[in-house]
Amino acid sequence: MALPFQLGRDAAGEIVATGENVTRWHPGDRAVQLPHPPCRNCALCVRGLENLCVDTAYPGHQVFGGYAQYVVRRQDAILPIPDGVDFETAAATMWTYTTPLNCARQAPVGPGDTVVVTGASGGMAIACAQLAKLSGATVIGTTTKPDRDEALSKLGYDHILHSTDPRLPAHVRELTHGLGADAVRDCVGGNHFFQLSLSCIRLGGTVIVLGTPTDQGSRLELDALALIGGQVKIASVRGATLRDQQLCLELLADGKINPIIDRAYPLAEAAEAHAYLESHRQTGKVLLLP
Repeated sequence: MALPFQLGRDAAGEIVATGENVTRWHPGDRAVQLPHPPCRNCALCVRGLENLCVDTAYPGHQVFGGYAQYVVRRQDAILPIPDGVDFETAAATMWTYTTPLNCARQAPVGPGDTVVVTGASGGMAIACAQLAKLSGATVIGTTTKPDRDEALSKLGYDHILHSTDPRLPAHVRELTHGLGADAVRDCVGGNHFFQLSLSCIRLGGTVIVLGTPTDQGSRLELDALALIGGQVKIASVRGATLRDQQLCLELLADGKINPIIDRAYPLAEAAEAHAYLESHRQTGKVLLLP
């Protein structure tokens, strides 16, 4: 991307002015921007695959993002914030929960199923856990930070295991009566966690890769014989459909999801907020307040 640039995939706020052709919004309305704004016209959008839009412009990527006091958006690139939901909660929800909703379509789970979520303290991992619990599944979280066991147990996880424990796959099988997990949502990424995910999955289960660590590269190793022998499905997710984003706000309005906000910084302290994120000490989302 060309510099200078403005980050910020998520943003929420009050509309202060509208263009002359805007018909659906008025000053004073409360809105949250779409982290996955579809063009609605390309071949994939027409097929209902707006998350794969070939003409999208992601905030903080292709267009200036939300690190600002004022932002400009198309009238179809924002959604109304439900009554009773504050700006901070709305901003902390959209990207974090919409991608896991996409996961739920690719590898649905329900009562009697078990889901493993790696990187349990991250915002998206917590969203994966809450949505899996909402579907009736049992959720196992993995973490590299043993001191967070108690806090994570209160956020939607039924069991917390330690990623550095070589017996982690055995513990997963013990918790699933020898079967293995029905699905793994790998929110950490990288080859180590990919292999860990494969070692925890049951025959015919699905591993969904949601992220990749920037410091380790994106290449993953796969044994084709093991893949075929286990009939394991490997999936990935890219963003969310428009319906995912609308559903996210409906769940929020109904109190069925609860985004965890670790802390908020003034916009002027964005560098400090990034340093805190890079320290991996947060549990949930970190916000900037303009």
